Amino acid sequence: MVTDRIFIVGFIGSGTHEVGRALAAKLNRPMFSTEAVIEASARMPLTEIYRKEGENSVRQRERRALVSVATGPPGVIVTGPSTFVDRGNRRTIQLSGVSVFIDASLEECLEGALERGLLRPDDEANERFTSLFELRRSQYEEADVLIEPLGRDAEQVADEILQRLEDRVWTEKLA
Repeated sequence: MVTDRIFIVGFIGSGTHEVGRALAAKLNRPMFSTEAVIEASARMPLTEIYRKEGENSVRQRERRALVSVATGPPGVIVTGPSTFVDRGNRRTIQLSGVSVFIDASLEECLEGALERGLLRPDDEANERFTSLFELRRSQYEEADVLIEPLGRDAEQVADEILQRLEDRVWTEKLA
């Protein structure tokens, strides 16, 4: 039996939402997004919250959203790219379920961010994107399970997550 709550974490553009949806479908569980919870409670998009209230407000809202989904019904929870960077959030996740890091390469993340319109080619922000990727990597690596997508689609990555989580359960039972 796989844990009640599986937290999907990863950098911007790593495909966490796609993998989360595929995994939730395979487990026949709901998928929750901390970003969607924030937007619903604020009744405005994240970009507008950032603009009107600033990053500190978003981080406070992020913590509340995480606690809300971590204490809610079983499911697959996709976190925002900054959520797992916060030590308190990592602790909440650790106490509530299992974390899975979608360990996409910088190139895959850049491509994903460009496809979603979060970056533009030759944008000055791309350099900051690279710095953030490198800075946050060590924190993401604290996740319980690390999965490299290696160009596979979300279904294939979800299959590997399920296999790794089942292996983990058996390892714990046999220990």
